[in-house]
Formats: sequence, structure tokens, C-alpha cells
Amino acid sequence: MHSMQLAEPPADARPAAPGIAARTRRCGTGAHDDAVGADPARSAALRRACAPVVPFLLQLGAAASCLVPAPALAHVKWFAPFDVAEPPMPIHGVLTPRFLLVFAGFALLMAGGFLLDRLAARSGRGGVLAQRGREEVEERLVRAGTGAFFMALFTAGGVILTPELKTGAEWPAWLQLGVAASMLSARSCILGAAGILALYGYGAALYGAFHIADYPVFLGLAAYLALTSCAPGRWRALRMPVLHAAVCASLMWASVEKWAYPQWTFPLLEARPWLTFGILPSDFMVVAGFVEFAFAFHILTGFGLSRLGILGLGAIFAAAILDFGKLDAIGHLPILAAMAAMFVHGPTPLQRRLHDIRRGLLAEARRAGLAFAAAICVFVSAYYGLQRAEHGHGQHARKPTVLAEAPRGAR
Repeated sequence: MHSMQLAEPPADARPAAPGIAARTRRCGTGAHDDAVGADPARSAALRRACAPVVPFLLQLGAAASCLVPAPALAHVKWFAPFDVAEPPMPIHGVLTPRFLLVFAGFALLMAGGFLLDRLAARSGRGGVLAQRGREEVEERLVRAGTGAFFMALFTAGGVILTPELKTGAEWPAWLQLGVAASMLSARSCILGAAGILALYGYGAALYGAFHIADYPVFLGLAAYLALTSCAPGRWRALRMPVLHAAVCASLMWASVEKWAYPQWTFPLLEARPWLTFGILPSDFMVVAGFVEFAFAFHILTGFGLSRLGILGLGAIFAAAILDFGKLDAIGHLPILAAMAAMFVHGPTPLQRRLHDIRRGLLAEARRAGLAFAAAICVFVSAYYGLQRAEHGHGQHARKPTVLAEAPRGAR
């Protein structure tokens, strides 16, 4: 699923003495500035201590992200048979000792990542993109990516929003063409948003709420486009926080699928054994789910290293495209476009509030680890709860949905 050059602030904008307060003023963090500037001597000392270490850690993190298995983000429903009415793996089958060990390891990793993120933010090495024209660039990225995606759907025909959501009706293709055309102007984006919502609702009617819950990114795109047509102000300022949340929710939801239905991916791994790097397929799916969830959680809550997380995730998507081809590239185009805009935008107000340094660093790191664990529990509970609410135990479920086959109502 979805690089800009870092620009140094002009010389006359740099403070005489390096400090975090000045850096946060350039970022426009408001109340965050007062908190940072409360102890300038301590901030300057921390910056001097971290300066030699943080750049190395940034480079190490970027290199490590490229080694993450690419299939962690290949959407299995586009490439292999599946049945959402099939009961998922029982919770006691998911919560094995190995799963819990990996769970604890990633929770500690996220706590340590929070510390590293805070150090990067305080050191001022995270990089700040030039403010001028940034909003216009991110908006053009979203509009261009969305337009290209829906034009590809119109050309292919027979699908609603993603490759496995098939339909025999003709009108979705013409609506997709209309959505693509609406991206030519910011004023008409609201029409495209309405079209996306109509397609999303149609997909939910045919395939069910549980299946369409894989794709909250389309709801985020629709909200972003609708707010784009509004006059500049408080409402338009909500565009990027909503888009961040929608993209990350899509990734977190998809990660739970890897634990609940690992058998869907086993045929792909059997056909491509090199993708697992010698790991048992069952263990690989556990790690792949945590990798995806951890990236999404970091992008949603990170600050100084949030752009690094987006770059790492983008590298994984690119690696998956090399292996799975143009279907994967087109299917993930909305997320790739959204991630490019998120990279340009940088941290949102929510992320800045999460990194208020008036709170103790170690206490906040512990809280970050606990928040990661709580987020996994929430998403797992929601996933299993929605599947059971719609399909029960699989005895009276709708017709199984498999690749290249539409439900009867769509024929």
C-alpha cells in the first residue's frame, strides 16, 4: 500500500543558541513550545548527548525496515481463495506461548521506540520540511493518487473498490470515472467523496460489514476530499489527522487477519517459500501481523521518527509490489498516495500532544508499550466480535466469498 527532501530553515530563522524551544516554534506546536522551553539548559545538554547517536540510529532503522518480509503487507484476499464466513482461529489457538512471547517483545520494542522517538524529536535531527506550499503538495498527492486509482478501476471494470470486491453491474465503473474526474479541482472533490461513500456502501451491501471493514482507508479518503472542498480553516485542518487514523486503522485491522486466518496465506507461502526466510509459516504469520501493527501504531503515535516509519512501511509496500505485480500496486495505490501526503505533512496535533515532554520520559515510554498492547486487544476483540455478529459460527452465513467470484446478488 502508498520522498521529499528535508529543507533546513533559513539562516535568519535559526536561533543564536540551539534549543528545542526554537525548533518546536518552527513546527508550530503551540502549547508544546512552552513545555519544551521550560528547561533550556537540560534540553541543550540532552541535544549534545544525543547528537552523535541519533543519526546512526535513524540510518539503522531505515536499513532494518527494508529487511522486513514483504508479504507482511500483501493483501491475501487479492491473490488466494478465502471465506469470511468461515470461523476464525479460536482465540486460544491464537494466544499460544510463542504468540505471547512475540507480543511482549513488540510491546517492549514500542516502548523503546517511544524513547528513541522522543530523543530524535529533542535532538532536532528529525528534519522539518519547508512550510511553504506543503499543504498544496500533500493535497495534490492525494488527489492525483485517488484519481489514478479510480481511473484504473474504471479501465479494468467489474470491481467496486478493491480487486476481490467484484460486481456484474455496470454503473460502478461509470461512478469510478466520475470520482477520477472530480479530482481535477478542489471544489469538485466533495463529489468524489460522495462517490467513494456510495461505492463503499454498495460493497458493504453485497459483501457485508465484516468484509468491507478491511478498508476504512476509503472512509478516510472520502473525509479528506470532502474537507478539501471546504474553505481554509478549522475544518480543513482536520484532513490529515483523519487520514492518518484511517490508514493506520486499515493496517491494524489487516494485521489481525493474519492471526485469525493464517491459512489463507499458507498457499502463497508454499508457492514462494523464500518469502518466509526459513521461518515456519505459522510463526511467520504471527511476526508479519506484529510488524504491520507496529508500523501502523508508530505512524499514528510517533513524532520525531514518524516520517521514518512511513518510509519503512513504504519500502515494504514496494518490495511486495516487486513480488506480487501490478495488481498489488494498483490495489495499494490509495494507501501509497495517502502515506506520501502523510510524509509531507509530518506529525499531527494528536502526535504532538502524545509527546508533551512535561511528562516523565520513562513513564511515557511505559505508557506507550501499554497503549500498544491495549490497541492490539481492542482490534482483536473488534475483529472477532464483528465476524461473529455477522456470520455467527458459520452455520447460517452468506455464500462464501472467494477470489474471482462475486456473490449472487452481484451477478
